[in-house]
Amino acid sequence: MSNISLNSLNSNNLPELLFLFEAIFYSIKELSVKNNKLIILDFVNRWLKSARYNVEFISILGEFSLKYIVELYELIEEQVADSTINNIDNKFKTPLIQQTKDLINNIIDYYPKSQQDIQLIPAKAFSLALKRFIYRFLLNDSIMKILNSNNLSIYFLDFTLDLWPSDVNEELIKKLFPTCLLVSHAYDTYNFIINEIEAIRKCDIIDVDQ
Repeated sequence: MSNISLNSLNSNNLPELLFLFEAIFYSIKELSVKNNKLIILDFVNRWLKSARYNVEFISILGEFSLKYIVELYELIEEQVADSTINNIDNKFKTPLIQQTKDLINNIIDYYPKSQQDIQLIPAKAFSLALKRFIYRFLLNDSIMKILNSNNLSIYFLDFTLDLWPSDVNEELIKKLFPTCLLVSHAYDTYNFIINEIEAIRKCDIIDVDQ
């Protein structure tokens, strides 16, 4: 499933595809659908008015069953978030001080494939959780009414929000999550971690070439 490619879809239409998925989720719940082997396209044709949606979207849904509906949604959501999270209000873009950056680096594992038994939060898992939080909650803060002064742990330690990847160690998150981070730090924390990941990746490439 991790090899799914959405390259055939127009990125401009992905937000509408997310809207379709939300309609599917609602229908699955309302209809108490139990058959997760049902092809998504068949479900749409049977229970939704598919004419309301772009056919370009629906063609890819003929390849997957309802079993993969959540994973597909999260994959598409991540791509949409990449192009939209920069649009959040500036009140959520408070810069991190160096002390906070050092603290973040002390609790994050940037080398998940290393053989060492390091009990730290995986960098990619943390960055994904931040991206989901920013996209789901801060882009529509007028609706969500989230205060930029709220502690970020309120949301990141609430695992019912499904911000973290499913394979994350919840006890580790509870133990290590920085209590000094506020909602206003979410955007800069995300960019900081992404930049650190990229810097390490480039260093690894240089080491291999030498």
